[in-house]
Amino acid sequence: MSTEIVKILYVDDDPDDFFLVASLLKRIKDTSYDLKGATSLEEALPMLKENFDVFLVDYRLGKDTGLELIQEIKSLKKHAPVIMLTGMSTGDIDKEALLLGASDYLIKGEFDANILDRTLRYAIRDARLMESLASAAVKFRSIFELASDPFLLMDHEGRILEANPSFLKKFGRKAFDTTSKKSSYFKDLLLDDSSKQELDDLFFNSQEIYDMEALMTVEHSHTINSLISIVKQDMGVFQVLIKDLSAIKAKEEEELNLKKFSSTGRIARLLAHEVKNPLTTILLSADQLHMELPESVLAESGDLIDVIRRNCDRINHLVTQLLESTRCTELDSKSHSINTLLDESLEHVQDRLEFKCITILKQYQTNICDVKVDGEKVKIALINLLVNAIEAMPEKTGKLILKTTIKNGQCRIEIKDNGEGIPKENVERLFEPFFTSKPTGSGLGLTNTQNIILSHGGSIRVKSELGRGTSFLISFNLPS
Repeated sequence: MSTEIVKILYVDDDPDDFFLVASLLKRIKDTSYDLKGATSLEEALPMLKENFDVFLVDYRLGKDTGLELIQEIKSLKKHAPVIMLTGMSTGDIDKEALLLGASDYLIKGEFDANILDRTLRYAIRDARLMESLASAAVKFRSIFELASDPFLLMDHEGRILEANPSFLKKFGRKAFDTTSKKSSYFKDLLLDDSSKQELDDLFFNSQEIYDMEALMTVEHSHTINSLISIVKQDMGVFQVLIKDLSAIKAKEEEELNLKKFSSTGRIARLLAHEVKNPLTTILLSADQLHMELPESVLAESGDLIDVIRRNCDRINHLVTQLLESTRCTELDSKSHSINTLLDESLEHVQDRLEFKCITILKQYQTNICDVKVDGEKVKIALINLLVNAIEAMPEKTGKLILKTTIKNGQCRIEIKDNGEGIPKENVERLFEPFFTSKPTGSGLGLTNTQNIILSHGGSIRVKSELGRGTSFLISFNLPS
């Protein structure tokens, strides 16, 4: 037998009705009911501060009505279970009571102990359920609003129903404008066809998606690498959580570039040792041949010795260039304004800019603090990047954007062009020694640029899209 005690406040101005309800409750065996009474609205109001599990309210309370008491109860305890008792069945009173939050109603004289017990238990159960749902809703709303990652709700057609502040901050109002009559669709934010197809399959098969990697469009037409999870919340409603992987990907790319650079440096040193020694022997042998061969032989084949010398010098020069471009050189570090270094680097390529009529847009952070770098070496790196950008852009319509910012303890530089872009397979090889897509050039310019940046403890990354241009992103740590 259950030992649960249910506390009831019964408000009725008729003592006979109170006695009848008390008698019915005593017949109930499974639950113990503790019944207290009040005969008016004024008497009941102070008692509302007590912890009652359920309220029974008569419709007629002298000059007042039970509807007024229901309003008072609900104002203090939103989910409190309230059952109205009426002397007659009238649809209007029932509807009004239910609209005010009453759980149910009973007609006097038409219920017995079992009906009363069931009505009380169901009212209490439903009230607890509503309170639990309300609490869960508050927690969900709090998570939804305060989540640092973009979070949204969409329907079974991919239409965005609601988005949290993090989503609006990253993707912008255009991605989901609550004031617009036009619907916003999650699919429009996905860039690659495979992700769009996976989303279509989700709706068709009514499934869920966990940890789908996808490229997405954010504000100002930028793109991010994202990790998307889509979970079915309710009938036709899906929760979408978006994790921005750009920072993680950037860190992975920096670490990979550093490993590749370190590996290239070891190969360069090995190559210099293994190639230069035999080259010296070949050159000495060529010189010895030139001295020992008879004049008649030299007259006929002496130019072959010159060919050997020239090619040995060429190999020696290339190995030296490779070694220098991957060797961490000594730095003469001083405090410099990165804005000034960028402007001085621009002066070195001014003639190229004017020749191709390229527009320059400077987006410098004016209050940017100085960085401790070797100014001359950093300018060499910047000039290499500027020359590459200029060569990639068309005449007259070329646009070069130079941006400097301070973020997360780093000084950041972005050099962006609207040139032809770089194929994806070439982007991964861009800093490799001797790799070049140009008909002329050694292919060591960007290797040397990377060497300079890494020697300063900085990082360099590249983002490019065919037909839309290329961005080089450089970061230097600020002095602590």
